[in-house]
Amino acid sequence: MAASTKLRSVIGILLVLASSMTVAYRTGEYNETFPLAERYGGHQLWSTKEPKFYICLTPKVACSEWLRYIHGQRVPSRLWSRKGREIYRPHQFPQYDLHRFDRNSSVSFAQVQIVAQDPNFYKFAVVRHPWDRINSAYRSKYEGQCRFDNECFRRVFVPSLEVKDGIYTFHEVVKALSRIPPIHLDGHFRPQTLTCDLTTFPYDEFVDLKNITQMDLAAKRSGFKTPFSQASHEYGVSGENGRPTHKCHYCNWETVRLAEVIYGVDAAVLGYNFDDAYASCKEHGVSVWKPDMNVSELCI
Repeated sequence: MAASTKLRSVIGILLVLASSMTVAYRTGEYNETFPLAERYGGHQLWSTKEPKFYICLTPKVACSEWLRYIHGQRVPSRLWSRKGREIYRPHQFPQYDLHRFDRNSSVSFAQVQIVAQDPNFYKFAVVRHPWDRINSAYRSKYEGQCRFDNECFRRVFVPSLEVKDGIYTFHEVVKALSRIPPIHLDGHFRPQTLTCDLTTFPYDEFVDLKNITQMDLAAKRSGFKTPFSQASHEYGVSGENGRPTHKCHYCNWETVRLAEVIYGVDAAVLGYNFDDAYASCKEHGVSVWKPDMNVSELCI
């Protein structure tokens, strides 16, 4: 076994051991510590009528797609799509049996605690490989929303970045993220285990973003008649908010090592590994690699 592989294995074991001191990696089981767990950055929605469901969404994990889908299935468009922006935020529509968690409300905590212990709720979280997610967040927030404006990106999303002229590389961003405690990362970069309490809330299922069959089955179990795949468009392919963006970014072995440290618990809980990321960055120098890729056009 190569030294680098041994190091990665040791890092993974240490991360799992450290986390297992306080949480259990199980779904479908109520954890009495849950009411004490803070909920950072995720969006939680639930319905109390049959079929009952509870969903947690994390930014950069088809979050906007699911919010648009759920509201579109339940609520008249005139109430949630004014000016085309409300779809990006969860709303409370009790008259349409759509409830939203508010982490500043003790009532919300009490309601979710009831949901957690009710076996009649189908409880699921939509998840994504953390490597894919941070690539998407860099593309969406730096290239798309901030349009390569360093001050915008540093002020809003990654304050640990150093002031500089020229473009922030993907590697520089990951390195800056590693200097911030995960709990304090912006919601678009914060680990999913924190945004959705993946280790403490008794989920029935983690639904992988790339598995469209799983996504459609989750929608069906939640009582929605239209399959998710038919009601949503392909996410993040042509750019963010209509602006041209890149499909991959330059990286190296160290980029992946840092990401593995930041998101090691996510990977352990969700069963992901960083093997493909290591191979892509080490052998080809880009975050995603396919044989027919034109790196000069698709990556930055």
